[in-house]
Amino acid sequence: MPFENLVCGLLETGVNKLHQLDSTAQQKRKTLDGTIIGIAFKEIKAPFYFVVSQQQIDILSHFEGQADCFIRLSLFTLFELQDSSQLTGLIKSGQLEVDGDIKIVQKFALLLTEMDIDWEEHLSHKVGDLIAHKLVYHAKQCQTQLSKQNVLMKRQLAEIVTEELKLAPGPLEVAYFCEQVNDIEKQVMALEKRLSCY
Repeated sequence: MPFENLVCGLLETGVNKLHQLDSTAQQKRKTLDGTIIGIAFKEIKAPFYFVVSQQQIDILSHFEGQADCFIRLSLFTLFELQDSSQLTGLIKSGQLEVDGDIKIVQKFALLLTEMDIDWEEHLSHKVGDLIAHKLVYHAKQCQTQLSKQNVLMKRQLAEIVTEELKLAPGPLEVAYFCEQVNDIEKQVMALEKRLSCY
């Protein structure tokens, strides 16, 4: 079995198992029923083809024919697709290339990232209500702490770049520069007005 087929099989099984736990997945798949989406990651040479039906998502390593939409992106950009408002910015910056309808990309991103899974309910069948509640509670606490640490690290990195390394101007420097530009603009307009009188 070629490596691509193994990867496709693992991805397909994982995605479809998650969709079985998601109460809204079938409705989301319905909006993309019969759609074929090709994805090529810049780090991986072979593309993947996602064939969406109402029952499941099939993932293929080869597809004869034309995909309804073809996406080229980096693996690191994949996580940014969760926020559909960032799609336009990703396309403009060249991190995301789309051949086809952008609405298909938005629906597909929602299908893969926004799953309504009641983990506590599913875990309770395996380990009991109390342990499931504790596990989910602690997982949420960890996620909250990780989010806080991420924000803190971004803030510290911004301070290092602007204050210590002086690679970028700080917010006060940008504001002062903008004020200077506005003053110069007013002076130029006044000068133009005086010159037009002569």
